[in-house]
Amino acid sequence: MAGQILNPDRLEACSREAGEWRAVIAVPERGSAGARLRVYAGGYPVRVQEALAESFPAVAHVVGEGAFADLVRRYVEAIALHSYNLNDAGADLPAFLRADPLTGSLPFLPDLARLEWHVARAFHAHEQATFDPTALAGWSMDDWDGAMLRFQPWVALVTSEWPIREIWEARETPIEEIDIDLHNRPDHVLVCRSGYAVRCESAGSAEAEFLGALLEGQTLGSVVATLTARGGDPASVSTWLARCMALRMIANCFTPGQDVAMHHSGTEPR
Repeated sequence: MAGQILNPDRLEACSREAGEWRAVIAVPERGSAGARLRVYAGGYPVRVQEALAESFPAVAHVVGEGAFADLVRRYVEAIALHSYNLNDAGADLPAFLRADPLTGSLPFLPDLARLEWHVARAFHAHEQATFDPTALAGWSMDDWDGAMLRFQPWVALVTSEWPIREIWEARETPIEEIDIDLHNRPDHVLVCRSGYAVRCESAGSAEAEFLGALLEGQTLGSVVATLTARGGDPASVSTWLARCMALRMIANCFTPGQDVAMHHSGTEPR
């Protein structure tokens, strides 16, 4: 076929002579719409299952191949997929699992799926320019008090009452060898990226509350005030911010007024 396409003279001759053309391209016989649709009846669910298994390897591993295939069938029948990109097929799976029968015996599944979805999104996310903190050298205390952080699109924080990071890390461990204590072991998992590798790290409850508030768009001053009111150590903020900088999590730091002005001018605040 490549020989026909790459040689214009042969392609023109082949176009005129039906017999030779049919030796290269098989022209399907006419058939009913139902017959043609049946071709996709088995193939489509398989493609979705493959896409979900790639995005949710820990969920697929924990529940087993057969149970995962059944889960995908229930999911496809209940949830309409609106994206042409199969990478988006799992967007509703964490919420779907909350009412799925599998969660009755594996109550951590929705949170595990939520973590894996953020991991998948982090891998595909477009990284913004690296933040340059020297641009803030002239800031006043009032500026810092009203400062807001914009994080890289691959940053996420997943809070769960289950040790989901450990379960996620055991996604390639044989089921019979997995021994994780699930009792009273909540976790706050920070999802970030280093190059093309997605990292999941557990954070303490105070740091997780701090990062969660900043991810929600609260000002640095209000977050520190809340931390102090609850008996936390404000000095820890420097350590947490240094960690964010070391992991290149911050895309920008700005004041609300500066952000509005920059958006009106069509530029990014620096």
